[in-house]
Amino acid sequence: MRADAYVRCVPPGTPALLDDEGSHVTYGELDARVGEAADALAEGGVAAGERLLLVGENTVDMVVALLAAMRAQAWAVPVNPRMAEGEIDAIRAHCEPRLTYFSPASPDALAHGARLGAPAGGWLPCEGRTAAEPVDDVAVMLYTSGSTGTPKGVMLTHANLAFVTQASLDQQVLLPGDRVFHALPVSHSFGLISALLCGLRAGVTLQLCSRFTGERLARAIRDEGITVFQGVPAMYARLLEWSAATGNGLTPNRLRMAYIGGSQVDATRKAQAEALLGLQLHHGYGLTEAAPVVTRTFGHPPPRDVTAGWPIPGIEIALHRGEVCVRGPNVMAGYFRDPEQTRTAIDADGWLHTGDVGRFGPEGDLTIVGRIKEMIIRNGFNVYPAEVEAAIAAYPGVAQCAVLGHAVDGDEEIVAFIEPQAGAHIDTGELAAFLRRRIAPYKIPRHWHVMQRLPASGTGKLLKPALKALLPGIVETA
Repeated sequence: MRADAYVRCVPPGTPALLDDEGSHVTYGELDARVGEAADALAEGGVAAGERLLLVGENTVDMVVALLAAMRAQAWAVPVNPRMAEGEIDAIRAHCEPRLTYFSPASPDALAHGARLGAPAGGWLPCEGRTAAEPVDDVAVMLYTSGSTGTPKGVMLTHANLAFVTQASLDQQVLLPGDRVFHALPVSHSFGLISALLCGLRAGVTLQLCSRFTGERLARAIRDEGITVFQGVPAMYARLLEWSAATGNGLTPNRLRMAYIGGSQVDATRKAQAEALLGLQLHHGYGLTEAAPVVTRTFGHPPPRDVTAGWPIPGIEIALHRGEVCVRGPNVMAGYFRDPEQTRTAIDADGWLHTGDVGRFGPEGDLTIVGRIKEMIIRNGFNVYPAEVEAAIAAYPGVAQCAVLGHAVDGDEEIVAFIEPQAGAHIDTGELAAFLRRRIAPYKIPRHWHVMQRLPASGTGKLLKPALKALLPGIVETA
C-alpha cells in the first residue's frame, strides 16, 4: 500500500485541508500537489529507502511533503521544529537524510534551516550520499525517547499504516463528511496516523492547527462547526481553563465524537470535559511502536469509567507478568540501526513488550496501571504513579500533575509536581488530607512542588525526565 491509498476516493472538489492561514485544499488539489512533489523528488535522484527529514508543523505544505516522500518510496521522518538545536542535529546525524525540508510556514523551522544553511523554505542536501536502507516497505520513521530518554527511530511500514487506517475505517472512528480539528502534531504518531492518515483515508476535512490554545479550540467548537476533536489530556485541561476563566460553556455544538488519548486519562478530567462538551469521551491506548493504536473504546458505548478499551480487531494482547504485550500487523519493523534494542522490544515470538503494566476487566477491556520503570517501591510497597496522579487530579484546582520517586537511604520517597488551573491556589496540606481519604498512606507524596506550567512536549505529553532533574533540589531543601 503506497501513499496514494491513504487518500479516499472522494469527489475531487471535497475540502481536504484547511489551515489557520486561510489555505483551502481539495482532495483533487492535494493529489496533484503530492504527485508533483513526488515526481520532483524522483527526478532529483531520491531513491527508495532514503530518509527525508521534514521539519515543520501542521500546515498544508508539511502534509504535501509527508505524502510526497511516501509516494516516492522514501522514508518520511517528520520532526517538531520546536525541538532544541541539539535535538534536531542529533536526529539528523542519526537518520542521515538524503534531504532535509524546512517548512516555510513555520518560523521555528525556518530558523533551524537558516542555522544549517538551507535555502529559505527549501530542501537541504545531506553532506555526502547516504545509503538506502535494506529494511523493506518503510513509510515513516518517527523518533521517540520512550522510557530510555534516548531518541530511537521507530520504523513503521506501509503495511503497518494500511492495517491501522483500515481498522479505523472498520470501526468508523472517522466518517466521510466529518470536520476534524487537527491540533495533534504531525511529527507524532497520534497526529500523523490516527488523525491525518486515518482522516484522509476516511475522506474527512482536516482543519489544521499548528499553535494550540484552549481559546482556539473553543472557537472551532462554537463557531466553526467541527464534528470531531482528538486530543491529549493537556489539551482538554487548557479547554477547561478557558471555560473557567471566561465563564462560557460549549453546548450546544456539532461535535459527533471527542477522543482523549496519548497519555493516562484521569476520571476527574474526563468527567469535567464531558460536562463541558455535552457528550461522553472515547479513549484508548497505544504507542508509537504499535503504529500507534492498540485498544479503543469504539464498538462499545462510550464508557463512563476510565478504561483503555478493547483490542482493535486483528491484534493480540497478552499480559506477561503484568506487562502489556502486543502482537499483530501494527507492530513496527524495529528501531533504526539498533538491532539490540529491537530484540529487547520484540521477542522471538513477535510480541512487542510495551513497558506498561495493565489488567483486564471482566468485560475484556484493558486498564493501564502504570509504567514498569516508573514504579516506586516505598517501605516495601509497590506504588504506581498513575494511581496517585489520578487521585491528585480529583482535587479542585489541579490542572495537571506528575508523580515521581526519588531514592533515599535504601528507600524511595514520593514527590508530586502540581500545575494549578489558572487563578487557582493549591494548599498542599489540604491536598494531602484530601488524599488520605482516597489512597493508602504509603502512596501519599512526602514532597510537593507547585509549578505554573509543567514541562511538556509539543504534543502536550508531560516530560518526566525534565522533572526528574529537579528532584535532588526539591528533596534536599524540604
